[in-house]
Amino acid sequence: MKYKILILTVLLLGAINSQTQTKSSFVNTVKGISDTPPEGYVPPLVSNGSLSMLIDYKGGQTQQKYANLTPGIYWAGRKYGPVPDELIPFGHFQQALIVNGKEYKDPVSWEQTLDAEKAIVTCKNDYGNDLSVETVIFTHMDHDLIVIKKKITSKSSDIHAAEIALKYQFTQPGDANVLPRRVKSECKFDEKSQSVRFQYEADGHALRLFKGVISLFADKQTEAYIDNQMVYMSAKMDLSKDKTAEITYYLLFSDSMDGDDYLERANELESKIKQEGFAGLEKSHIEGWEEYHQECFVHLPDAQMERVYNTAQYHLRANATKWSFPVGIYPNHWHGRYFGWDETFCFQALASSNHLSISKRCPEFRFNVLPQALSRVAHYGKPGLFGARYPWETLEDGLEGAPSPYGFWIDHVFHMSNIAVSAWLQYLYSGDLNYLKTIGYPVIMQCARFFVTHMVYENKDGTMYIGKCTDLERIGPAVQNPFMTSCGAIYNLEAAAQASILLNEDEGERARWLHIAGKLRESLPAENNMYVPHLDYEEKSIAALGGLFPYPIFDSDNEWQKNAAYDFVTNGKAFGNMYPKGVSICPWYAGWIAAALSLYGDKTEPVSVLTDAANNSGLFGELFEINEPPEILSVPWFSTAAGNYVYGVNQMLIQCKDDKIWISPAIPNAWEDYAFKLACFGDLTATVYIKKGKIANLLLSPGSSNKEINRTLIIPENLVDMRKLNKKTNVSIETKDGMCLVRVKVKDQLQLFL
Repeated sequence: MKYKILILTVLLLGAINSQTQTKSSFVNTVKGISDTPPEGYVPPLVSNGSLSMLIDYKGGQTQQKYANLTPGIYWAGRKYGPVPDELIPFGHFQQALIVNGKEYKDPVSWEQTLDAEKAIVTCKNDYGNDLSVETVIFTHMDHDLIVIKKKITSKSSDIHAAEIALKYQFTQPGDANVLPRRVKSECKFDEKSQSVRFQYEADGHALRLFKGVISLFADKQTEAYIDNQMVYMSAKMDLSKDKTAEITYYLLFSDSMDGDDYLERANELESKIKQEGFAGLEKSHIEGWEEYHQECFVHLPDAQMERVYNTAQYHLRANATKWSFPVGIYPNHWHGRYFGWDETFCFQALASSNHLSISKRCPEFRFNVLPQALSRVAHYGKPGLFGARYPWETLEDGLEGAPSPYGFWIDHVFHMSNIAVSAWLQYLYSGDLNYLKTIGYPVIMQCARFFVTHMVYENKDGTMYIGKCTDLERIGPAVQNPFMTSCGAIYNLEAAAQASILLNEDEGERARWLHIAGKLRESLPAENNMYVPHLDYEEKSIAALGGLFPYPIFDSDNEWQKNAAYDFVTNGKAFGNMYPKGVSICPWYAGWIAAALSLYGDKTEPVSVLTDAANNSGLFGELFEINEPPEILSVPWFSTAAGNYVYGVNQMLIQCKDDKIWISPAIPNAWEDYAFKLACFGDLTATVYIKKGKIANLLLSPGSSNKEINRTLIIPENLVDMRKLNKKTNVSIETKDGMCLVRVKVKDQLQLFL
């Protein structure tokens, strides 16, 4: 039976692809002339969640700014210390090409491609009638290794040879041959390994000295010229026979942050590289990314939406460090620090996309640094029932990384709720009770205790409210009873109570949590029959959607929340960014709106805002914090936007609550052909194909829990053709209010429609 299901799935996928795509929606190509890239060009991100870099159209890292980003190499977790804890730059590389004594710098024309499925960037530089150079670059999925392959092709009968070089310099950004500050390095040629090695010491975070090695070598005979911290590794290429020649450079990194055996690990990786070569490394790299992408897919009738969705899925994995999910592993992205607020938006996208082994890193990180958060509010070092307080910008060891002097944003507390959201949703999606007991619940519970002891105030009449704090920054500091922060506290307290019931723990506190949550619901700020960001607030704010997203504490029948949500959609465009600038809804707000309004079954607004966001994406499908060229180009490759965009699309396609699964709850009626494989609560995935407006296949697949799962699927009646129902399934079906309610029991794969 499983083989039949697989064949049907492949056939349906091919049919949908043929209708909606002329080429892979993972492949993004940009073309340009000479040294003038098209407007809005930002180099593509090349990253494996450890090494992170931008690669320009020349196949290197020319030192110039694109939307305030200068291409370079950065390594997750490698930061200076103490505060401000900034990423240490690990240099940059460029190509040098010489033919018959002439140096070729700028191409006549060029083409650059990001393959977001394979996580590979290809640059094709054409030098008129003389020659062309193709560069293939990737950071290996499993290693701290950059692979750079150069293919030279002669187009002239007068060109029989060429000299190509990779110039790498372990320096600060810019062309000056100066080491990064507070770094010592010795660069020399290693005869044994036939590589150039930079052995360095860096004054790292928390005043910890760490040591490392950077190794550069090639698969062809080369000559290395060393000048201080710059190496010029050149090779003479014979083009007389086949008109083409290739060389692959390898740039690997190893340091004591991962263990004192860093030199041994570097030697082992060098041996592996030389044994496997480019072909073997590319194969294992692609296989690693295939495993990630096979966990989910989405195919949409809107090609641009799908393109941006797939780039965002690539971005989420490329940004996933072994700790958690920063805004980006780049200086302009807050130096790779971890915001409990932003990382949860990446988490939600990953978890709902069935990437549970990756999404789990977020709550695991918060559990691992829980002792530091407990210590932050302990009474003279003695933690009691005061809970935990996580930093606003957390470093890898759990300490505060926000640069001083601090601003009013340091008075946020809603990141505590977001941290609880990720810890609780990981359980809901995985169904892993052991995870909840050992990792998730301790985090959720301590965040709940924080709100109880630090933020909840009680009036003499028994009413309760959240005390003054900073809600969304645009609203301003010292806001009393802020709506969104209050919704977050309610979500946190109710999640803690639910988890304590499941684990049969903390019964006394549970009653207190539920009582406070109920009182906070009663005191939420409202005016004119709708919730407001806070009383007497004169502007509009997306915070008014806070009871739907990121804290779904209301059912769809709550009129005040619904009124608030649509009031912002109608009147809030002028307030569509975190900061008081710009004139449109920024991409990460668009995902926020889509996720929120999808809960109402809205078939118009979610797709509208996501379409606008997709149309305002970068040339490679990347999303910005704000992208309103030419005036505002703020933070390209912004992971928060990628997370919210993916989650917004996912919520349009499928939603879960308790034992219910909504199929296509917010899909426009005009969409007749689409498909998806996404996660459901309880270690379950749903693979759904819609063809010509009807369900052609619906497959429910449990994970490894091997237990029977009871679910009710809620499907729009217009999508259901009862003739395609699998008669071998034992299900009960009823129709109500235009919906088909399908009650199923799942233990093995269950195919409902054929």
